[in-house]
Amino acid sequence: MTCRMMKKYFWALLFIGLFSACNNSDDPQPVPEKENITILSYLVANNNLNDYLVGNIATMYDGLLSMNKPATFLVYWDGKTQIGANNASHLILKYQTDGKGNINGRPVHDLPGTMEEVLNEGVIVKEYATQLSTDKDVMTTVIKDMMANANSDKFGLIFGSHGSSWLSSIFTSRSFGQDGQGTDNTMLISDMAEALKSVGKKFEFILFDVCYMGTAEVAYTFRDVANYQISSAMEVPAYGFPYDLTLEDLYGGTVNNYKTVCETYLEYYKLLYEIDNYAWGTISLIDSKEMGNLTNQLKSEIVAHKEMLADYDSSHLEEYGKSSGPYIAVDLGHFVKDLNDGSMSATFSSQLAKTVLYKGCLEKARPSTYAVDAANYSGLGIYIPVEERPKWNSYFKTIDWYTAAGWNEVTFSWDF
Repeated sequence: MTCRMMKKYFWALLFIGLFSACNNSDDPQPVPEKENITILSYLVANNNLNDYLVGNIATMYDGLLSMNKPATFLVYWDGKTQIGANNASHLILKYQTDGKGNINGRPVHDLPGTMEEVLNEGVIVKEYATQLSTDKDVMTTVIKDMMANANSDKFGLIFGSHGSSWLSSIFTSRSFGQDGQGTDNTMLISDMAEALKSVGKKFEFILFDVCYMGTAEVAYTFRDVANYQISSAMEVPAYGFPYDLTLEDLYGGTVNNYKTVCETYLEYYKLLYEIDNYAWGTISLIDSKEMGNLTNQLKSEIVAHKEMLADYDSSHLEEYGKSSGPYIAVDLGHFVKDLNDGSMSATFSSQLAKTVLYKGCLEKARPSTYAVDAANYSGLGIYIPVEERPKWNSYFKTIDWYTAAGWNEVTFSWDF
């Protein structure tokens, strides 16, 4: 029995009649008070994650129920599950809580319901014709449309789909998303960052419910897009984040709130390890404004050891491509220590601590190959060029991180 099946969701509608206003229609209507933050969720579920992402919306809904203040949550859905009278598969859903147990103006009670019914509880604010959700212009348009239906000037953003860090669609890899069963309809992280910059707002946070996004390459790419990034250096279990337990903290908007989100994620999977045969994980909170400084520190290390790196063997480092992605990422801190005979300078250690504000991992995991050695876990992964990945290396040279981190100054002993 899967975790999502083990969770029971109890929602149904209780119709208590219509209420009419008794004020004169010419009287001015009160203007709703601005909410502190609106959270947007961009879910690309037209793939084998469809049912899991439906489950994520259900736990998001459950998280809204526990809120003690008004909040707005908007979801862009592109999935196999069709919603509403028009059987739409590309649309924006809106969920608003008054902080008193009502969602979208209706009281919700613990009566049996299904996860799909929770989707139908969302107010459809816009439907789209079939479109490619991993297209840069589509993403920009959709997020602008979600923002236009918000009651806030501040936004958090959740991404849910497949992913593979900075990689392009080579060797069945994808930077973000899989819109369809193939691997062609995916999106580069550089295009994602450009799409998000185009909306004209810097996000309070981005939460990547996506595999392999907790790498230095990704964090550097999104450093100017969001204040904070919550992500995993390795695969994210298909169940994703426990939004019923974390949504209130995401609305909290402080560093301590975001740290609590990470702690809750880790505790959730620790508990799942005890009761199910499917639990692993890494999680980090990244301060985006410090990524430039960390990159400069790393560049100094790479340039200082460029002769050593010419034929460097990274196979002994903590590896985060546990199943589908060998070589995608090793641990950044472990790498730096290995360059320096097992130690890390106080300067680098201090900058790493300023950048990675929270880090956590499961040392006990199922399958056991997913276990992580906490002693070698710094909270960020990093790609080290290897001869076995010539196509990856060719693309690696084209991303901004390649030069920013100093890899362009290394002359490898093999054809790179």
